Amino acid sequence: MIRLFYFLVNSLCSLMYKKEHDRYFGCLDIKSAQEELLLSMIRQAEHTEYGKVYGFAEITSAEDYQKKVPLTVYEDYLPYIEKIADGAQNILTGEHIIMLEPTSGSASASKYIPYTKTLKEQFQKGIKPWLRNLYLSCPAVKWGQSYWSVTPALGERRYTKAGIPIGFEEDSEYFGKMEQYCMNLIFVSPKNIAAETDMERFYFRTLESLLNARHLTLISVWNPTYLMLLLDYLDRNRELLLMALPDKRRRQIGDAVEKKDYKRIWKSLVLISCWADQNAAAEADKLAVLFPGVSIQPKGLLATEGFISFPAAGETGAGISYYSHYFEFRSDDGRFYPIDGLEKGRRYEVILTTGGGLYRYQIRDQIQVCGYRGTVPLVRFAGKSGKVSDLYGEKLTEEFIDTALEPWKEMSQFLMLAPDQDRYILYIQAENRPTAGQLDELLRKNFHYDYCRRLGQLKAPRLFVLTGNPSQAYLEHCRESGQRLGDIKPSCLSPLKDWNGVFEGFFDAL
Repeated sequence: MIRLFYFLVNSLCSLMYKKEHDRYFGCLDIKSAQEELLLSMIRQAEHTEYGKVYGFAEITSAEDYQKKVPLTVYEDYLPYIEKIADGAQNILTGEHIIMLEPTSGSASASKYIPYTKTLKEQFQKGIKPWLRNLYLSCPAVKWGQSYWSVTPALGERRYTKAGIPIGFEEDSEYFGKMEQYCMNLIFVSPKNIAAETDMERFYFRTLESLLNARHLTLISVWNPTYLMLLLDYLDRNRELLLMALPDKRRRQIGDAVEKKDYKRIWKSLVLISCWADQNAAAEADKLAVLFPGVSIQPKGLLATEGFISFPAAGETGAGISYYSHYFEFRSDDGRFYPIDGLEKGRRYEVILTTGGGLYRYQIRDQIQVCGYRGTVPLVRFAGKSGKVSDLYGEKLTEEFIDTALEPWKEMSQFLMLAPDQDRYILYIQAENRPTAGQLDELLRKNFHYDYCRRLGQLKAPRLFVLTGNPSQAYLEHCRESGQRLGDIKPSCLSPLKDWNGVFEGFFDAL
C-alpha cells in the first residue's frame, strides 16, 4: 500500500508539471520565445533605478538591448544590492525582493543574489519540464521516495537591516506551495535538517533517514563527491547507524551495510542524478560502479543566479532552459550569439538576464554544444571562464590547466593545481603521476608562465601525493569557507593557497 501511495503522489507531481513540460517541448520558435521573455523583463524594470540609467524604456528589441546595456559582473551590482538590503524599492526590479540568496565563487567572498517571485517562477520553468520528462522516461521512479540533497545551515538564519531574509529556509522553496506539500510526503529527509549546524549530526540524521527508506527510487545530489561522503560516513559509523534503526530494518540490511552492498540496501533505487561533466566525471563513474544497474543521469547546468539547462531522456547533453531566462552566448573570439546561432562542437560563455534583476550578467560558466533536439541546443558544462591564478603575471587559466593535465585526468582519483608562495603544487591521487619536470614542461607552454620561470619569479612546481580522502577534504574545506554544497564544483585549478594544511599526503621527491 505504501508504494501505491508514493506512486499516486509522484503521479500528481508529474501532472502538475505537464503544462510547463508540454510548453517547453512543443515550442517551434525558441528565438521569438527568448525575445518575448527579454522584453517582458525590460518592461517590468523600465522605471527602476537601473532601468532609468540604461534607458530600458527605449528598448524594443534584443539588438537595442545589446547596444544600450553593458555586460556586468557581480561587483557592478554591489551599490544596488546595498540599497536593496537597506529596504529601498525599485532598484534592480520593480518586484518585491523576497530574499537575498548567498552564493560564492571558489576565490571570492559571499555574494547575495536578489530573489523575486518572477525569478522563482523562472527556475520552475526549468525544473518542471525536467522532472516531468524524468517521470515519463523512468516511470519506476514514481513507485518510491526521493532523496534530494539538502544544504546544511552555516549558522542561524540572518536578515538585513531592513528585515530581508538571507537564504532560503529549505531548498524546496524553489518550488511552489503545492509542490512543496507533495514533496514533503515523498522526500527522504529528517525534519528541520536544513537548520542543522553540526555537520556530524547532519550526516548522522541524513544517513539514518536514508537507511530507513526501504522504497528509495531516486537520489538527486549536485556534486557526486557529496554522495561519496555520505557513503564514507556510513562505512565509518555503520554500527551506530544500524543501532539507530528499527529491529526489522536492521536485520534486513545489516549484512549489506557491512559489505558495502548499496544496491541491496536500496533495492528500489533506479536513478542517481548528479554532475558528471568535467572534473565531476571521475566521481560519477565511481558511483556507477558502486550502484550497478542504477542509471546515472548527468545534471544540467544550474547556479544560484539562474537555471541554464536540464537533461532529457535519450539525449547527449542538456537542453537550454529557454523559458527560464534570456541567454546570450559569447564565443572565444568575443562575438555574441543568440540561442539559435550556436554551432555544434563550439564553446561559449553564458550571459544571463533574469527576473531577479541581473542584466547581461557574466556568470563565468562555459558550455560546449553537443548537438540539438529540434532547434534547442544541447550543451554540457565545459568549465569556468575567468578562473585565473596569477602570482607574478603568469595568468594560468582553468582551460589551460584542464588541457595540460588531460593525460592524467582519467587515471587520477583527485587532481588539482594551486599556487603556494613562489611555485605551483599539483595535488594528485594516482598511481601514475607526472614528474615535476614533466609538469614544469607542460606549464611552460604558457608564455607568461615560462617568462616568470625564466625571470626566476616562479620556482619549479612540486607534486603533493595525496592520501586519505582528498575529495572529502576539498568539499569540507569549501563548505567551512562559506560555500553552499550545491555551489561547490570540482576544479583542476584553485587560485587559493595553503592547501597543504587541508589535504593529507606528502611531497614527492624532487
